[in-house]
Amino acid sequence: MILFIAALLILSLVGIRFAGKDGFEDYMSPQKTGSVKGLFVIIVFFSHIRQYCSPVLDSMNKPYYDFLNWFGQLMVVMFLFYSGYGVYLAIQKKDGYIKTIPVKRVFKVWYHFALAILLYLLLGIAMGKKYAPQRFFESLIGKSDLGNSSWFIMTILLLYLATFIGFIFIGREHMLAGTVVTTALTVLVVIWLMKLKCDSYWWYDTALCYPLGMWYAMAKPKLDKALMYDFGKWFSASAITLIVFYILKFSLPNLTRSRHLFFFTALAFGMLIALISMRISVDNAVLRWFGKHIMGIYILQRIPMIYFQSIGLNQYPKVYLLCCFAATLLIAWGFDAATDKLDILLHLSPKKEKTV
Repeated sequence: MILFIAALLILSLVGIRFAGKDGFEDYMSPQKTGSVKGLFVIIVFFSHIRQYCSPVLDSMNKPYYDFLNWFGQLMVVMFLFYSGYGVYLAIQKKDGYIKTIPVKRVFKVWYHFALAILLYLLLGIAMGKKYAPQRFFESLIGKSDLGNSSWFIMTILLLYLATFIGFIFIGREHMLAGTVVTTALTVLVVIWLMKLKCDSYWWYDTALCYPLGMWYAMAKPKLDKALMYDFGKWFSASAITLIVFYILKFSLPNLTRSRHLFFFTALAFGMLIALISMRISVDNAVLRWFGKHIMGIYILQRIPMIYFQSIGLNQYPKVYLLCCFAATLLIAWGFDAATDKLDILLHLSPKKEKTV
């Protein structure tokens, strides 16, 4: 299985570039962040598939498990960080954007999620499973599931709502105040999820990376001015962030006691990746494709995993992973193509103009 991690490493090295004297001014552009998200969504796929397929833990497979165990919840940090960053810029630059958040952010993501749940329902029925109507409806709000992942979608929806509440009365004329309120509301969301989900820590332990992305967007002009063209200052800032991350990640041996400190580990990781991206560009067409289809890949990847497991293909780990991976890409591409058209019909996205 380590061969798949090696393939991922090779993919991430294709097109990699380093900036010495000056950094990459577009390091937070949709193209560059799309590649980073694409890299991490592949890691998420490798992590999830372990729940359906258990290769023998030998010398060849142990590095595969070590690699994924090292990341843990860190693999979703940048999704939240970049989301907060993007929402901040949208509020700052687009007239009336705040009022559109409930529909064009919350409802849009939720109805995509609901359509994915419907696919899981159809798969279950085709496999002979029987679901109570209540379970289906509960799965639409993350209270139950049909084999799907739901925590990330539910958490991001709550964060979008926190952003809407944080800015709707303040307006974009006071970005600092709006961000402060959004951060405070995010903390309340985290506290509520901690009480509601208790040991299901993945629901909340990376949520603070969303407002971190907003704060980074606010501070970016000053950070870029200080670090972009001064390698020494960039190196020092990156080294300090790395040391903080290392202490939080490796110097707290008792996971149970240190779980609450993982909030800070996730924040340090988000900052570290942002700083590294300033001078190391991991960007290529393949990773950008994955980043573009992140929603479909994330939501639907368990469908082929469930199906191929049901026919016993998981007894052959390498074949199982390849089949699941290929099927996930195909399903995600079709799902995203269909929802893109639905978004236009529902006026949730602008109609794409034909290029001559």
